[in-house]
Amino acid sequence: MTIPEPNYPPLSTREIGTLPEGARVIVTWSEGNDGPHEYRVHWSRGEPYAQTDEDHRQGRVDLEKWLTYYVGPRRPFTRVWALVARRAE
Repeated sequence: MTIPEPNYPPLSTREIGTLPEGARVIVTWSEGNDGPHEYRVHWSRGEPYAQTDEDHRQGRVDLEKWLTYYVGPRRPFTRVWALVARRAE
């Protein structure tokens, strides 16, 4: 499911490296993939990956979704935003 891009700046590679396991992020991939998608951060082998809820439930990691590899000079159009935690009302 695609969602709109946030109206605040995307994270840098360094900021992505500080995200905790399970943090919610929005990613727009350089190759398109129908717009921004929401993921959770999953750490594997010391690197952060974007993981869908379904992949998380099944214990899978898609190595194509390595966040810090695809951000920056290698893939200048991939952007990652941290989602603000939703408050309980």
